[in-house]
Amino acid sequence: MKKIPVSVITGFLGSGKTTLLSELLNSDDMQNAAIIINEFGEIGIDNLLVKSSVENTLLLENGCVCCSIRGDLSDTIAGLFSQVKNQDIPLFDIILIETTGLAQPGPIVQTIQTDISINNRCEFDKVITVVDAVSVQQQVQLHQEPSTQIIQADIIYLSKTDIAKSELIKNAHSIITRLNPSATIINKISNLEIRETIESLHFKKNCYICDHDHHSHEHSHSHKTENHLSDYKNWSLKTKIPLDKEKFLEWLSTLYSFYPLSILRLKGFVKFEGTSQHYLMQAVGPVFSELRVVKIHDDEANTETSLIIIFKDLNSSEIESSFSKHVFNGKVFRMVG
Repeated sequence: MKKIPVSVITGFLGSGKTTLLSELLNSDDMQNAAIIINEFGEIGIDNLLVKSSVENTLLLENGCVCCSIRGDLSDTIAGLFSQVKNQDIPLFDIILIETTGLAQPGPIVQTIQTDISINNRCEFDKVITVVDAVSVQQQVQLHQEPSTQIIQADIIYLSKTDIAKSELIKNAHSIITRLNPSATIINKISNLEIRETIESLHFKKNCYICDHDHHSHEHSHSHKTENHLSDYKNWSLKTKIPLDKEKFLEWLSTLYSFYPLSILRLKGFVKFEGTSQHYLMQAVGPVFSELRVVKIHDDEANTETSLIIIFKDLNSSEIESSFSKHVFNGKVFRMVG
């Protein structure tokens, strides 16, 4: 039986993994893909934003797949084959795993290659790392994960080149080449680059470590034994109550002004009072993207706001307390986190 290729899409917080995945899945070539999305935190955001067949999209919640839920990854992949056998989902010809922004690809690759329940039906194909052309220099200086994700990549997908100055793009190429000189770098400029990424998922390339083909060589990935998530925390909000836009944005502004280096990522959708629309809200570090209207799947239609903030050197209870006080005037609201 022909083995199903498994590719890993990784990248630091806010690099554009979900955007790339959505663009890939809009291609006819990827209609038979099975998608596994890993979230850090107790609510899933990315799976609601990926425009794909819901029945072939699975969510791994509340942990980083490279550490705490690697067993769940094995069970999930095995479950995909069981669902096909039971005709619950269509047959798939490729599996894509979108990791959290804090993941290290090595242990995921190791699981795919060494877990008998996976490798008798699947084969590891590639690590695709999405790198933010605007923020990569600061990210590799402040955090370990971005460098590891670049070093362990087969393909580097350079995002945000449409808004980055040419000097930043050149600098990003320099950083990537210094860390991983054998990686293929693809700039996000046009649909041509998306096509190249799609095509690259269907063809083997030489291993960046020793030039051996992936069929005959296992990647060697270093990984610390301790859980690398210990420095990071998250606070999640899920409520059916629309938010007062002015109070909410003022609270966010105050939070970021006091802790500009502590908050690494904000992502989610919000619904404000007086509107029927949901808005996608994203921030990478202190830089916010423009609010845009987003369509939410029917199973989340009655959820007005679903938001996650990932940070370090802060107390989640203090964030929750300040939110309740300044946005909800101390009222009780549905909260997870």
